[in-house]
Amino acid sequence: MPLRVAIIGGGIGGLTLAVALSRLGLEDLIEVDIYESAPELTQVGAGITFWPRAWKILRDLGLEEALIRHLSPGQHVPDGKPRLGFQFRKADQRQGIPIHDLVFAGAALSFHRATVQQILLENLSPSIRCHLSCRLVSYNEGQAGEVTLTFEDGKTTTCDLLVGADGLKSVVRKQFVKSGTSDDSSGDPVWSGSFAYRCMINSDIVSQRVPNHHAFKTPVIHLVVYPILQGRVINVVAYHSDLSKEGTQYDGPSFQDVTKDEVMAIFGQWEEEVRVLAENMEKPSRWAIHAIEPLESYGSGSVLLLGDAAHAMTPHQGNGAGQAIEDAYILAHLISKAARDQTPTSRLTQVYDAVRRPFANFVHAASRAHGLLYQFNAPGFEDIQEYDENVSKDRLDKLAQLIVGDWEYAWTTTADEDLKRALAMIKA
Repeated sequence: MPLRVAIIGGGIGGLTLAVALSRLGLEDLIEVDIYESAPELTQVGAGITFWPRAWKILRDLGLEEALIRHLSPGQHVPDGKPRLGFQFRKADQRQGIPIHDLVFAGAALSFHRATVQQILLENLSPSIRCHLSCRLVSYNEGQAGEVTLTFEDGKTTTCDLLVGADGLKSVVRKQFVKSGTSDDSSGDPVWSGSFAYRCMINSDIVSQRVPNHHAFKTPVIHLVVYPILQGRVINVVAYHSDLSKEGTQYDGPSFQDVTKDEVMAIFGQWEEEVRVLAENMEKPSRWAIHAIEPLESYGSGSVLLLGDAAHAMTPHQGNGAGQAIEDAYILAHLISKAARDQTPTSRLTQVYDAVRRPFANFVHAASRAHGLLYQFNAPGFEDIQEYDENVSKDRLDKLAQLIVGDWEYAWTTTADEDLKRALAMIKA
C-alpha cells in the first residue's frame, strides 16, 4: 500500500517538500495531498532571500533556470567567486558611515515571494493533489500510526504521515505541543518586541533622488533594502524595536496599514538614503514580528513539523525560508527511503528530528542575536544610543565580526552532510 503523506500548508516549505517528492520518482510508492486553508495558493509579503546553502538545494531540484530569469540586474548565481553580498551601515545620523562590506564566495539572491511560489507550483508532479479552503482543526493519531484529520467544514480524511507546514500560527504545532510529544510551552507565537515597516517602492522614484543609492548595488542592513522583480522595485523592510516587550503577547493586529508620517517619525533623522526611502513609502504596512520559543522536538510518531511551524524565527538572518527548504529537502529523501524500505514512520520522524532540530534551532538563536547586534542592543553595545555619531571604529569592527561569525554557515556549508547522516541513520 502506498505511504499516504498529508502536507498541511501550501507555503514555501510545503510546496518545496512536494516538489522534492515530485523529483524522486515515488508515484507508485506514495500518495501526496496538500491541504491549504486559503481559497487559493498565495503568499503575503514581498521579498525573500536565498543564501548559497539553500540555493544549492533549489538547483538540485531543477529550479535554478526558472529562478534566474527573475534576478535583478547585478545579481549572480553562486559560482564560488567572492562577491559583495551585503553592506552594513550606521545610518541613524545625517551622514551615514560604513561598518562592514560582507564579501563571500556566493551570493544572497532576492526574489518576490509570489514568484518563487509560482515556480514551485509549476514544478509539482501531476500526481500531487492540492485541496484549497481546507482548514485543519485537529488530528488524531491512532495506535497503528494512522492519522485522522478533521477540517473546519466537518470533513475527515486519513494519512500515514502528517507534515505540519502551516506556518507561524500552526494548528499542527499547537496540538503537537499540547499532546505532550514536545515541550511544556503552549506552542503559541510570542512578540519579539519588533515592528517591521514594509513597502515596495518604484526604483525610478529612488534613482531620481539618489542615483547611486546603495540599494541598486547591494542589499543594505538593518533597514533591509534590496531590489526585486528584475530591479523594477525596491523592497524595504525597516525595523523598530522595544526589547522590554520581547516575549509578550502583542495586543493588536499583527499586520496593519499605517501612514508615511509614522515611518518618518522614526527614521526622519537618519541619513539621506534612508530618508528618501521613508519619504516614498506610499502605502507602508506595519508588521509585529513574532517567533516561537525553540521546540524540544520537531516530530514524533506519525506527525512532524516543517518550516515556520517548527522554528518560526525573527527575520534578521534572512534565512527562515532557507531553513524551510532544508527541512523539505532532507525530509523528502527520508520519505523516499522509508517508502522504499517500508520503514516505520516513527523512525522517519525520529531521524528527521535528530538531524534538523539542532541546526534549525541554532539558526533561530543566531537570527535573534543578529537583531540585537543590528540595533546595538546586544551585550557590550547597550550604551550606544540612537543618533550617537561618536562610536569608535574598533567597536563597529567588533560588531561586524560578531555578525559575520555565526552567519558563515549560510555560504561556507551545505546540507549535503546532514542529508548523508540522515540517510545513514534511517538505514541503520
